[in-house]
Amino acid sequence: MTERLLRWGILGCGGIARRMAGVIATRENMAVKAVAARDGARAEAFAREYGAARAYGSYEELLRDGEVDAVYVANLHPAHYETVRSCLETGKPVLCEKPLTMTAEQAEDLFRLAREKNLLLMEAMWTRYLPACREAASLAAAGALGEVKGMTADFTTYFPYDPTHRLYAPAKGGGALLDVGVYSIHMAFSLFGPDYCAASVTGRLAPTGVDEFVALTLEYPGGRTALLTCGSDRVGTLEATIQGQRARITLPSFFQATELLLQVPDQPVETRQYEKIDGFAYELEEFRRLLAESGIESPTVAHRDTVAALRLIEWASAELQHRHKAGSN
Repeated sequence: MTERLLRWGILGCGGIARRMAGVIATRENMAVKAVAARDGARAEAFAREYGAARAYGSYEELLRDGEVDAVYVANLHPAHYETVRSCLETGKPVLCEKPLTMTAEQAEDLFRLAREKNLLLMEAMWTRYLPACREAASLAAAGALGEVKGMTADFTTYFPYDPTHRLYAPAKGGGALLDVGVYSIHMAFSLFGPDYCAASVTGRLAPTGVDEFVALTLEYPGGRTALLTCGSDRVGTLEATIQGQRARITLPSFFQATELLLQVPDQPVETRQYEKIDGFAYELEEFRRLLAESGIESPTVAHRDTVAALRLIEWASAELQHRHKAGSN
């Protein structure tokens, strides 16, 4: 039996939307049906480039399109909450670019609405669907490293300071934590879960007041620790490690990992390679599968993980702001 084509609508026409549209075009069971932007001409240009049948000058028009099966939300962070809510209220399942919302309370509200409407809502935390990251977590859980004692994850990469850039502009949802730190946090959650015992934070703010470097330490039961760093002001390792009593796993460029290094002391490093395709494909296939099964939540990135990550980011941001103000007095 031929698999039914999943027809996507894309809200937003920025770089992340272009990347997603390009990946959708590589999937035999999916297609971009429609795209919408506040600028109709921009939407039309996007539709021509990616073969979408329809372009709309408003989100509302796309949401009324009965031939759009699911929506990918790709506008700026602060607009996610209202946009996703509109999608759900019109009966459309949603894959929303990370972070799902600006606050944990907003995320809880959207998940509540999705349950009421019996609709699938997924945050596009694509790194957690990568085969290398999944296998790393499975090996750790299976005892391949011995007792796991801790992990590290760094997503620090240099972006020149520009107060109008989305990474530095508060009105655009700026800050390293929301943009790249969320990947490090979810790497910890994939191993240890969201129920940490204690947290501490240090960091620095950009002149615009958003965080430009953050170091988080999470403490878990049994003495396990997660050391997480993120930033936009320097070149970091972009590496994750899982540290056990008998062995260590390293994931180079963990946010787009295509290899896993398993190192046992006094033995050659074992390197495991994975398919080199755009990692967005894995979250798309998970979404398609769940939609076909009438699922409303991904077991890989549970709703509680998304809420817990946002709550941690809110706390860390507030703590850094408080310290900055105290130091300025």
